[in-house]
Amino acid sequence: MLPTADGATWDANPSEAFATLGHETRLDVLGALWAADGPMRYEALRRTVAPDDRGNFGYHLDKLAGHFIKKSDVGYELRLAGEQVVRAIIAGTITANPELSSRAVDSECVFCGAPVELRYDDETITVQCTACAGLVGGDLPRGTFMHYEFPPGGLSGRSPEEIVDAAHTYYDAKIIPMMRGICPICAGQIETRVEVCEDHEPIADDNEPISDEDTPTDELCSNCDSRTEAWAILQCERCRYTRRSVLWFSILTHPGVVAFYYDHGVDDPVPLRKLTWERAQIERTVSVDVVERAPTVFRICLQIDEEQLVAELDDDLCVRSVERIPAAEPAATTGDTS
Repeated sequence: MLPTADGATWDANPSEAFATLGHETRLDVLGALWAADGPMRYEALRRTVAPDDRGNFGYHLDKLAGHFIKKSDVGYELRLAGEQVVRAIIAGTITANPELSSRAVDSECVFCGAPVELRYDDETITVQCTACAGLVGGDLPRGTFMHYEFPPGGLSGRSPEEIVDAAHTYYDAKIIPMMRGICPICAGQIETRVEVCEDHEPIADDNEPISDEDTPTDELCSNCDSRTEAWAILQCERCRYTRRSVLWFSILTHPGVVAFYYDHGVDDPVPLRKLTWERAQIERTVSVDVVERAPTVFRICLQIDEEQLVAELDDDLCVRSVERIPAAEPAATTGDTS
């Protein structure tokens, strides 16, 4: 039996609610109401969905009413549950399972500058470097630095570059509400924890893109199988939707950090992941250190040009302070910063 929200009783048994949708006419009703400009009268709805059905149509409406559709003096219209069913169908989440074999993407690895590839299967997008170890290891393909679920409908009509661009924005649409304590799926409350590799082995990085003759031999930390030592794990207490993010993404929406980027010419509203994608030299300057324990406080530093931003973050992902200081030496400027 599926759990209820906060121990409450179900208004409708989940198995019965899904069984209600197990008839073509009822799904057609949801589709017709979705396509309509407003509420539909009974006769208009029947003529649209089942013009030859004069005996059972009202029965099907009654089955949907109360949970998936609602009736008022002006006609029938979708409830939120009905809208979500139609959206899931349109997104392909329920009905589609496409696959994309490795496709070249017109961009470079944020870590080494080598070409990258995109693949898609099991409703998940993966972007990986063709040369270096990427961001994370484990069961993922070598070179992976982008791996999360993406609706099948997001592939339609897009080039590999456009798919990756859309996936960046889609990621933000999920992770930013979670960083603010709200689940983007069910609006439940988010539990946050931070995982830190206690014996991290950083990868040597000279901040220079590779040449055609270079063969990167870097490997991820043998203890955590990751390039970065600190990860934020965000999980909904109700529906258990979970996202994993590099810790320093948590500071990127803070006004002081936004102002820092703006003052250094980063003035377009880029998504968090796209920021690191298009401005790899910023990614390469980021450092994360534990400065206090019990409770844990992290110091995050990033640099642009000759200025460094230093932020302190607690283990609830709350920014405690932000300051700007002169950098010890200018940041490397390899790659395009525009």
